Amino acid sequence: MKVKSPATLEDLMKMPKDGYKYELVDGAIVASPTGMYHSEVGARISYILQKFLDQAPLGRIYGSDVGIQLPDGNLRSPDACFVSAGKLPGGKSPVTFGELVPDLAVEVLSPGDSAREVADKIGEYLECGVPVVWLVDPKGKTVTVYRTLTDARRLSSEEVLTAEPVLPGFSCRVSQCF
Repeated sequence: MKVKSPATLEDLMKMPKDGYKYELVDGAIVASPTGMYHSEVGARISYILQKFLDQAPLGRIYGSDVGIQLPDGNLRSPDACFVSAGKLPGGKSPVTFGELVPDLAVEVLSPGDSAREVADKIGEYLECGVPVVWLVDPKGKTVTVYRTLTDARRLSSEEVLTAEPVLPGFSCRVSQCF
């Protein structure tokens, strides 16, 4: 009986360009297709963050097609993420995958997401040292801000979203994300 070896970054790079978003998780390639509204929400959040960074150039915003290789070896693609300039080589974006820990990771829920997979992903981000994680729920029009697994706050549509301490001075109403 032949044992299948774990998938590698090289295997991930060979995946077809078929509209799915692929991640390398614990030696397996995982596909997660998203819908148009999911993509719209992710793009809107990236735009809001970029507008802030145009005035306060603290780092860079990346979209859902970025590959971030976390210290645990997994390659994740948050729907949006912020990386401070000090973490970027020479203050510039690497040409390849980022081998770093983002300062903010944003995950937008899709209708097909399982609660377990989402919890695992948030836990992984936090365990790898991401200081702030936003879990965006388009259906409920809420954003849950995680700073640790025990420090999580769900914000409703009219509440104000911040990203302290990684984006000092940033704020927007949760409703602007939708």
